[in-house]
Amino acid sequence: MAQRPIDSAAYSAKTKTHDIPATGKLDRDQFLDEFEIIDGSRGIKELAASEAFYEEEVEVVVSESDNPNLEQLIQVGVNGTNQFFIRGVPVIVKRKFVEGLCRARPESITTQEYLDANGNRSTRVVKTPGLKFPFRVLRDSNPRGREWLEKLLQEG
Repeated sequence: MAQRPIDSAAYSAKTKTHDIPATGKLDRDQFLDEFEIIDGSRGIKELAASEAFYEEEVEVVVSESDNPNLEQLIQVGVNGTNQFFIRGVPVIVKRKFVEGLCRARPESITTQEYLDANGNRSTRVVKTPGLKFPFRVLRDSNPRGREWLEKLLQEG
């Protein structure tokens, strides 16, 4: 049975909104979900399995664009190793470079002024992430690959 390609355009990360009050202190807890907490309790077998997963080969193609100003040759670096992608040309790469494509996410930031409950002028910051290099996965032989990619694409 042929595997259905995964198109990154079908997924979107969550828009994040932060309110900055006119008076008082900024609630820093609302920003904590944007940082990854690394758990040092993973065993060596788990780390080895994770490393093997990221070294597996996946076939992808970065989407073409009608915009002549967009890069046609895309460079993704992971731990000092570079991988190049040409828009519209399928390529077989290690999964770690697909993660690099996923994490290349510029954020559009807008601010909105509003009146808070006390009638004070306050500011709301709205961050909307997007993919810098939309792509499609054409082939991934690992049964866990689709779930991994869907989760990664939905992260903010």
